Amino acid sequence: MGPGRKIPQQPVTIADRIEAMDHALRVKELAVLLSWSPTLLYQRARSGRMGRAVIRMGGTVRFDPALTAQWLRSISEI
Repeated sequence: MGPGRKIPQQPVTIADRIEAMDHALRVKELAVLLSWSPTLLYQRARSGRMGRAVIRMGGTVRFDPALTAQWLRSISEI
């Protein structure tokens, strides 16, 4: 790298990494990122604890990346 070139800054937190994603996250994908079991994610989604981050399409569950990141930040402030 030459002088004056900036190195792209990488997202720092898990919430930042999730927010940077450009697609709705599948349960298994989010479970890996959070180091949670898919079962726990399904339970949280069903109980309403994750608010509007949950996208239900028929029998499929997905997670909006921006709203999931917002939710993660809100629970980490506890």
